[in-house]
Amino acid sequence: MKKNFKISISAILILITLLFFFIIFDFTKKQFNYTKIRKIIPQEYIAILEEKSTEFINFQFNVKKTKNFLIDDKEINFENYSNSFLKHRYYLTQDNNKIFAITKRGELFYFLKQDLIDQKKFKLKKIKTNLQKIIGKEYIREFNTVVKGIIIIDKEIYISYMHNNNGCFSNAILRGNLSKKDITFSPFFNIDECKKRFVLSAGGNMQHFKNNKILLTTGDHESYELALENDPQNIKSYYGKVLSIDLNNKKASLLSMGHRNSQGLYYDFEKDIIFMTEHGPQGGDEINVNVSPNNNEIKNYGWAISSYGEHYGSRDGLSELIKNNKNLSNELYDVAPLNKSHSEYGFMEPIKFFTPSIGITQIMKVKSSMNNEHKLLVGSMGWGGRPDDMTLHVLHFDKNFEETAYHKIFIGERIRDMIDLKDGSILMSLETSDSFGLLKNIY
Repeated sequence: MKKNFKISISAILILITLLFFFIIFDFTKKQFNYTKIRKIIPQEYIAILEEKSTEFINFQFNVKKTKNFLIDDKEINFENYSNSFLKHRYYLTQDNNKIFAITKRGELFYFLKQDLIDQKKFKLKKIKTNLQKIIGKEYIREFNTVVKGIIIIDKEIYISYMHNNNGCFSNAILRGNLSKKDITFSPFFNIDECKKRFVLSAGGNMQHFKNNKILLTTGDHESYELALENDPQNIKSYYGKVLSIDLNNKKASLLSMGHRNSQGLYYDFEKDIIFMTEHGPQGGDEINVNVSPNNNEIKNYGWAISSYGEHYGSRDGLSELIKNNKNLSNELYDVAPLNKSHSEYGFMEPIKFFTPSIGITQIMKVKSSMNNEHKLLVGSMGWGGRPDDMTLHVLHFDKNFEETAYHKIFIGERIRDMIDLKDGSILMSLETSDSFGLLKNIY
């Protein structure tokens, strides 16, 4: 009797499993359908599926919203690609056929570029890596925003992140081979300077650079605000800098200093110019350029001796008031005065600054119809409270970096990252709804 009962229970379980399989498996596409899965599995288990998912689960992104914008009689089309349950902040890169997206926790995905272009939908497929193991699973769980950037050079993929060695934090890079299905990353570069606090002002953007090198931005790690230190103005420190790192010998060189938190970075191979965006404090977001960058001329961009912003919590104009009144004193302003000029103090002036801040992020140069002109696209985040938040800024500069035109495209989403698809379109990582935005005919 008991034996028959056990057989019956086993048969029922097998039938339920088979039924579940037939419900959620798409035999045409030979993959599990995530849309069906989320209707069956309770919401609290969705996050587990996202973390453990493989290329066999269908995380499909479809067009949810379209808009048209008009700039100088040119129509620009916007498409927003969303998935109801896969919610991440993504950093973007690409090779010839695929677009890669990595989350701030180190989940690595890809989708086919042609699907985006031809079908107006794409499936995000997860790549199996050792990132959680090598970065530290508990560390990721505690601090969350550890990954800072991603680039691909030839068949190598580089991940920028905040390294943690028993409470010592530092900017670091991992490298993996893209030609393999499962990617095993290994340490490539690590700054040997210990920071005892995990902060968001850490930089971490990377770009391909000349002479078989890559660029890496490092933030000041709030050295002024938290410790009243001056790392960005200390030439012996790698913090608050832009570094070039040789891909062969892994040797790092300083290209520029005096940076607060450069999250936007682009290198123009043709003109030999680095374009950077810089998060100011309370105001003073900047666009900076470094023409003909080399480690024999380390350019200084002024932070925190000069800035067009104020320290957080300070009223507008306090820096000038303290500067002009010898009876006023402020410990933070004594160390970091935020003078309202760069050039007067021997620093590089930004080609444009934003006060109030726009939450400035990635920058890229795209093709322009005018000769000797730099057409720059700049993303912004913010929370939608100011006119320039959540906006793509389209700026034109002449060969002397004088601004000649300025347009704004209100996306309505925090723009975290952007890549140029090389067909007149750019793809944006939008983190308000954790989706992707495609702008067509932008150049």
